[in-house]
Amino acid sequence: MSTTAETATALHGTARPATDEERGAVRTVLARHGTPLPEDSVSVVFAYPGHGVGERHPRLSGCTSQMLLLSTAAGELTRLGITVAAASTEPPEKHAHLGTLARSVARFDERDAARVPHTDLDEGRHLERWTMVLGGERDGLLVTGITDSVAHTRAVIDLLTADRLRAWARAAGADPAAAGAGVRATYANGADSVGIVAFEAGLPLVAKVGPRAVIDAETAFVREVNGTLGAQGDPPLFPVLHGVHLEGAQATSLMEQVEPLTLDHVVFEDKARFRLAQDAVPALEPHLGLLRSLHTSTRRPRRPTVADYLYRERFHAVVEHEGFLGTFRSFFPGWDRTALLGADVVLPGGLRTPGYTALARELDVRAPALLPGSGCLVHGDVHLKNMLRRADGSPVFVDPRTVWDGRDRPDAGFGDPAYDFATLLHSALPMSGLLQAVEEGTGEALLPALPPAPEHGPLDLSGLTTPFTVDPALARLEERFLAALGPDDGAPLLRARLYVGAANALAGWLKYERALATPRIWLAVYAYVVWYLDRARKEDV
Repeated sequence: MSTTAETATALHGTARPATDEERGAVRTVLARHGTPLPEDSVSVVFAYPGHGVGERHPRLSGCTSQMLLLSTAAGELTRLGITVAAASTEPPEKHAHLGTLARSVARFDERDAARVPHTDLDEGRHLERWTMVLGGERDGLLVTGITDSVAHTRAVIDLLTADRLRAWARAAGADPAAAGAGVRATYANGADSVGIVAFEAGLPLVAKVGPRAVIDAETAFVREVNGTLGAQGDPPLFPVLHGVHLEGAQATSLMEQVEPLTLDHVVFEDKARFRLAQDAVPALEPHLGLLRSLHTSTRRPRRPTVADYLYRERFHAVVEHEGFLGTFRSFFPGWDRTALLGADVVLPGGLRTPGYTALARELDVRAPALLPGSGCLVHGDVHLKNMLRRADGSPVFVDPRTVWDGRDRPDAGFGDPAYDFATLLHSALPMSGLLQAVEEGTGEALLPALPPAPEHGPLDLSGLTTPFTVDPALARLEERFLAALGPDDGAPLLRARLYVGAANALAGWLKYERALATPRIWLAVYAYVVWYLDRARKEDV
């Protein structure tokens, strides 16, 4: 690590260790604000006097430009697992123009400000401009007397990024000195990750940051699966794991870097990603074959403990989940949730299905005949976005799921192979297309007119422009799944499991307001949940 003098020069200010009182004041105020700083990982707090103060006192100027950079700092550092916060003595209404960023600004009152670098003026007490780092190798670093707020903020981002990449390189057994090139690429987060970034440290690495409990479970499962396949001469299902960096309740897995192009860019014939290409099954074959090797080599004659939850109970649990309730209130203010879930659904082409509530209750009756009698190790989320290729073209999967909705179980990772194929089915139709519409902002075209709230009649979703038919390419994919699962349980039962599993995977999305973005996309997902459940009920099991 550089000397204090070198750090001060690089950060455009005066660097010194923060006192215990200064540290305590910062942690206390952030906790009171509702954004407590984690004890065992890195945080950085940017303090500024207040907007408009610099017009009256030039030496305190630079607040606006620094706050504009705070958004950059939050974006670049948060994905590295570094908490970013701000502090000021100004009242909240003074920075309301910052939008969502304003919520990250904790207010120091005069008593709080007296415990950290501040200045007293005739008009009152203001924080000086300073930055404090808490946790990590620079724990307690305090920079005051900042001469250029913009250059300083950028330098802090670069400094903490370099620190983080060196720490990750050491955890991966790579060369910390070779990690100076910075982040090479960033990837979209999964449901359980804070950030996923690529960097070089003598070898190409990908770092995935998330809650320690999640990373611990995932890395243990990755080691088990890759070890099992390696012992029988098969290539690893997941990227090779090089190490894990632990920080209190947070952890980072360091893994082999693979080609970033996911298979949802490969297997569709239309840009909208609703129609599979005619050669979709051959394109998927390497991945399906590797998955089949895992399933067959780890099969055991016992029912997975998660089976009843996935094929029955989860349909009741999802609609009571806090995420579902909050998303529904946000998207459909004034709508009655019970009425919507109970209403029959009218789909394109005149198809009318029972409502969600009736279909879920029917599963309560059908589940005993539906559940598998055996299981194996499974990926748990074979979404096209979780399927990639190595540089040599060989198949690789990322982001396994071993538990659902936080429900722990004794045989985590042991499941029904049909559920792996069901999650791939839900990705083939409709989830890849719906996520593409979210990304492109074209969700309105999928349902040009929102239906009225169902009160005494059906929920009319006949205006959806997405396909609710099984074309030949999708039919071939379903037949490929059935062939992989084998004849033991009979085709109707396996089809029913595929369709219920696809509906289950889709129902899970109904909890995620940010991922679905609009009420139209939410209604489209809901329509496919009931469509797949209706397909399942028509199979004679």
